[in-house]
Amino acid sequence: MSLQPKGRSALAKVNKKHLIGIAVVFAVVIVAVVVIITQPFDGISKLPEIREVFTLHDTYNMAVVVTFDEEPPVVQFIAPDGSYVDMDNIRYRHGGNFIQYFLPNAMPGVWRMAYDPLSNSEITTPYAVYMTHIFIQNFDADIAEENDGSIPVTFEVSADDAGEFRYELHAVFTAPDNSIADEILMVKGYGVLNESLTLIVDVGELRDMGGFMLRLTAYVQHGQAAIRDTTWLDLRSNYAKFND
Repeated sequence: MSLQPKGRSALAKVNKKHLIGIAVVFAVVIVAVVVIITQPFDGISKLPEIREVFTLHDTYNMAVVVTFDEEPPVVQFIAPDGSYVDMDNIRYRHGGNFIQYFLPNAMPGVWRMAYDPLSNSEITTPYAVYMTHIFIQNFDADIAEENDGSIPVTFEVSADDAGEFRYELHAVFTAPDNSIADEILMVKGYGVLNESLTLIVDVGELRDMGGFMLRLTAYVQHGQAAIRDTTWLDLRSNYAKFND
C-alpha cells in the first residue's frame, strides 16, 4: 500500500505537463531563431520601387545617370538573369544632382533598378553606351641600362576591363621652337591591359641625330571605334651631347 498522498501524484502530473509545454515553446523559439538567422538578408525587398532602365540585344559597357532633386536615392541594379549588382564595388561618378554608374560588359536583356526615392519628387535614369577609358602609366626609359645602343622602355596601360591593346612608340625630334621636325616609328605591337610591359628599344642610330622625345600611343578597339591614350617622355637632355 502506497503512503504517497493522492494530491502529490496529481501535482506531479500537472508539473510534468507544464514542463512539457515549456519545452515545446522553447523548441519553437529556437527553431524560429535559427530560421531567422539562417534566412539570407535580401536588401532588395526593402527598396519600395523597381523600374526598367534599358534593354540590350548584345553585351555593352553601359553608363546610367541617376538624377534627383533633393538627395541621392538608394539604388540597386538588377541584371536580366535576376542577379544583383554589387553596389559596394561598382564604379560611379558623383555630380551636383546626379550619380553616374558604370556597368561594364552588361549582359543582353532587360536591366532594372530597385530604389528608394527618399525625399526626392523626381528621379530619372538616362543611359548610354560608353567605351572604357585607358591610361598609360609608369612610362619610363632606363638610360643607365643602355647596352649596345638599346634601352629598356617600361610602361603599363590600365583599364577597367581585361584584354589586349595595341601600341606605337615613336622617336620625335623637335625644332628650336619645340615644333615637331621629324619622327620615326621605333616599334609597335600588342600588350595586355593592366600588366607591365618592357620593350628593348634600339636608339643607337638616333644618337647622332641629337636629342629626341619618345611618344607612346596605346589603342583599344571597340567595334568600329578605338579609344586611345598618348604620353611623352623627354630624352632630349640625355642625348643632346651626341649632337655637339
